[in-house]
Amino acid sequence: MKGCILFLVGLVLLSFSHAYGQPKEILIGNAISLSGPYAPGAKMTQIPNYDMWVEEVNAKGGIFVKQYGKRIPVRLIRYDDKSDTGTAVRLVEKLCVSDKVHFLLPPWGTAMHFAVAHVANKYGHPLIGPTISSEKLRELAPRLPYFFGILNMPREQGPALVDLLVELGVKRVALVFVEDLYGTEWTGVVSPELGRKGLETVMLKSYPLGAKDLSALIKQAMSAEVDAFLAMSYPDDTFLLTRQAMEMGFNPKVFYCGVGVAFPPFRDTFGAETIEGVMGAGAWNPKVPFKGAKEYFERHKKRWGVEPDRWGSAFAYASVQILEQAIELAGSLDRKKVRDIIATRTFETVIGPVRFEGGFNVQSPGEIGQWQKGEFEVVAAKSKRTANPIFPKPAWPKK
Repeated sequence: MKGCILFLVGLVLLSFSHAYGQPKEILIGNAISLSGPYAPGAKMTQIPNYDMWVEEVNAKGGIFVKQYGKRIPVRLIRYDDKSDTGTAVRLVEKLCVSDKVHFLLPPWGTAMHFAVAHVANKYGHPLIGPTISSEKLRELAPRLPYFFGILNMPREQGPALVDLLVELGVKRVALVFVEDLYGTEWTGVVSPELGRKGLETVMLKSYPLGAKDLSALIKQAMSAEVDAFLAMSYPDDTFLLTRQAMEMGFNPKVFYCGVGVAFPPFRDTFGAETIEGVMGAGAWNPKVPFKGAKEYFERHKKRWGVEPDRWGSAFAYASVQILEQAIELAGSLDRKKVRDIIATRTFETVIGPVRFEGGFNVQSPGEIGQWQKGEFEVVAAKSKRTANPIFPKPAWPKK
């Protein structure tokens, strides 16, 4: 009898402690650029996708956590890192230490990811980066087991771009890049690859982040009579280079810019006919043959009134799909368990099946895209094309 009473008391205490320790919500922290030069990219690529995911998760009651036997809603805590790496580091520390969030979402851009990856690892927070393209961070991966890169990396995209140029018969190239980790790393891959494949780099120039006039670069490229103009650029630079190329009548056979070309506002600002044939980084569109891709595209368009970009938006959404699946598979909010699930499983997402090796995604829906009749078509790698490349790029329409 005494043993039975003790057993019942134990059950009551266990159930009490279980209920008492049950979180009312899953706190997810996000320090990201709401202001500064990285803000346009953040507001296009990550923020709407994170916010839409939170809404969708909470509409079904939250994420199911087996340990608690129920769905738990998500609450997002967000701070403005002001496009400053030092601020980002301090805010991520605050999220981990003061706010005591269960999980983190990353900032925008290569330099910002690089800055906070060490902090996330220090506090044991799995972090899936959708807007980082860095071989240096890949080299550090063994020391950063909690960091995962889901976006295309330079070692895949750079050679795919150069192979495309070779296929098209390009000979002379101008290569310019933003003085930022993204620009320097990409150039460090593309420049030697051009030489290895027999293309001549007749112009190699950098420009500062936040530049307001890049006409001197355009003028030099025009004088060099290049076949291809390649810019390892961020969104503001991409728009500026394109506008000034139009104004100056610069019509190379290939006009390629980095981040921003795949953004719908790029098409809508200049006009679909005007940017016909312009190439850029990233290659995803709703025609890719992956479950949920078209539906995601339509939901995003309905929710925000704009289409998702064809560069990092789908990768950002896929990253939170993975986080949700990993929590449910772990059956727990234990970050170590969730991290181990992310590192070892394959996840079905809107960019296709994602699997990480050495902390980085081994599959992407494409590498290089090109605007064709209002859609950003996948043109490289060749095996992933949704359309054949247009070459040469049509001349800018005369205004």
